[in-house]
Amino acid sequence: MVIRALYYSLFLFFVSISGCGTFNDMFKNIGNNFNTPEKVVKIKNPIKDNVELSALWVGHVTVLLQIFDKVIITDPYLNNNIAEIQKRVVETGIEINDLDKCDIILLSHSHFDHLQLGSLKILSEKFPYAKLVFPLGLEEFLPDYSFDLIPMRKAEEQNKIYTGEVKYIDGVKITTVAAFHWGGRYGLDGLIWGEDAYTGFIIEYKGITVYFAGDTSYDDYFYKWLGDNYNIDLSIIPIGPCTDCTETDKPGRHLYPKGSLKVLEDTKSEVMIPVHYGTIIEKSHPDKPVEILKLLIKEDVNSNNRVKILKIGEQIILK
Repeated sequence: MVIRALYYSLFLFFVSISGCGTFNDMFKNIGNNFNTPEKVVKIKNPIKDNVELSALWVGHVTVLLQIFDKVIITDPYLNNNIAEIQKRVVETGIEINDLDKCDIILLSHSHFDHLQLGSLKILSEKFPYAKLVFPLGLEEFLPDYSFDLIPMRKAEEQNKIYTGEVKYIDGVKITTVAAFHWGGRYGLDGLIWGEDAYTGFIIEYKGITVYFAGDTSYDDYFYKWLGDNYNIDLSIIPIGPCTDCTETDKPGRHLYPKGSLKVLEDTKSEVMIPVHYGTIIEKSHPDKPVEILKLLIKEDVNSNNRVKILKIGEQIILK
């Protein structure tokens, strides 16, 4: 606990030296704590019969995937707050009591908005035997849950080794793939001490392939390699947080809208769902990334019908 308290103090110090933009975000989030999140229409029965592939955007980077009989949740964020600082501007896109099944939970990395402990507690109480899949090293930040914990070795993207480990989990093939981001939980532990538990995932089941990027930036080689080696039905790609949302990305940090379209083209994905916007206040107005994305896809006939922009709580049946 002392080490964690020290880490959190360092995190606050890191925030304090990050510049006016970070302080601006903090003050906006503090003010937002007095507001009620915007209501959304929620689907009562999100798990369907006779579905090969569906996706429901719960908000932020959380997507409820159904691939035939398997239900998978990515980076769950189901409650109102992140680290007691950031509060949702739009409520969560599902009611947990309406969810009857959860087989696998994927965690891409340990940053507060992706490894959200309160949300994992909610899921552990309802689905205690779900498989919790994460990059090796992230377990350092996990409390003692009832989940079946499945750590996986990550790719070595710096050496152009683009896949890490492959595991079959109840018939679902999961492969860790490169991500161009950074690890740790408290800022300095990732940037200085080299905590590197972060990854993307390829999910394959009964002929369906889904790419969940987690957080990543653009790379000239990896995404073309991904498109040459997998037939991707659906890519879940972040489009923020962005400072100048018209750029491609912030290298080593996040994709921006233009970068997400380059990933769509490189990976040859049939469909892309953009995430990492519209849920909390970070870097820009919550909807700024998707506004830029909409302008870009109007000018790009190749991506226009392949980008599916969902509302929080909206579900799309793809097959």
